[in-house]
Amino acid sequence: MIIGADFEKISVKWGNLIVLEPNTFLTDTLLAFTCIYLAIKIWKGHSKNPFVNWYMAFFFMLGVSTFTGGLGHAFYHYWGTPGKFFGWFTAVLAVFFIERAMISFVFNQKLLIVYKWFSWVKMIAVYALVTWLCLTKNVMEKPEIGFLPIAINTIIGTILSAGILGVVFYRKHAAPFHLFAIGVLAMLPAAVFFLWKINIHPWMDKNDVAHILASIGNVFFYIGIVKVTPELNQKFNTQHEA
Repeated sequence: MIIGADFEKISVKWGNLIVLEPNTFLTDTLLAFTCIYLAIKIWKGHSKNPFVNWYMAFFFMLGVSTFTGGLGHAFYHYWGTPGKFFGWFTAVLAVFFIERAMISFVFNQKLLIVYKWFSWVKMIAVYALVTWLCLTKNVMEKPEIGFLPIAINTIIGTILSAGILGVVFYRKHAAPFHLFAIGVLAMLPAAVFFLWKINIHPWMDKNDVAHILASIGNVFFYIGIVKVTPELNQKFNTQHEA
């Protein structure tokens, strides 16, 4: 185990093909398939309302982001830092979707407007910051410089939406929104591993731990959706009839 530094990237040669960080590609793929599977489960098995639709978009976009992110790791020898850009920018969009999912259950119109504006401004600010870093800093040689704002945005956005709003909705509506907060708690150690660069083993580094914990957290999000959807449908129908 090392803390504060990264292991040397694992390199596997498959014929003439050089694959870097196969461990990270595998755990990225695990998270991606988990998210895509959950998105399909929601699409096939649940009545649709804004909350459910935004969460379905979140799972799908996070799945796309993590899978392409895994490819960016695996083929870094060929693609370099530009191979990571698509995964980075879709990750920001995924966070925006989970924020909109939780915000959609806010029925106070003034608060709803404030939350929506905050979500939009934060997303645009992160895009602008990452773009500025790519243009002015040595991101091509040190991609972690460009990824750091995206990681921080993911941590903050998930805590504020699924975590804090999940607790608020649980107390206010007596619906099982606590499951979303449990999902966030399951993911939180990933932030410690990533930001402090806690690497257990070359085949289980900070990225791998983060991907596994994120997979577990997203399963809790899905269970939360299943539990609260009946009440949500009733509330949305009541609001629509009013």
